[in-house]
Amino acid sequence: MKSGLALVLSLLIVLVAGLVPAPARAVDTYDCTDGCYVITCNTAVCVTWFCDGRGCRMMNSWPRDQAQKRTGLPSGKPVTGVAYAKVCTAGKACELYELNTVEALHLGSFDNIDDLIQYRETLRQPPVRTR
Repeated sequence: MKSGLALVLSLLIVLVAGLVPAPARAVDTYDCTDGCYVITCNTAVCVTWFCDGRGCRMMNSWPRDQAQKRTGLPSGKPVTGVAYAKVCTAGKACELYELNTVEALHLGSFDNIDDLIQYRETLRQPPVRTR
């Protein structure tokens, strides 16, 4: 009787876990294999990055209040906070860069970029307070 109940409960847990939606990724990953522009912003400034096989380079920056005008900006919506750019050349692991308004941090070469991005996002979350 106990093993039957345990089997039913286990099956129920698996079904419920399968129906619960996975957490949404808050940060976009841009495929910059052929080169791309990424705009990152904080509360005061926006920065345009150009990423390709040579890495990510800062192109320009401007005060955030001008970001709303959208004239002369590369296509794409500005990202508030952090963005990730990947460059995947044939026969090699993908290079991953973490972009913000201050730096383009080269995180390294990886085969599974999604796991690394998820880990980096958990580091960014504030600690949970307990009473």
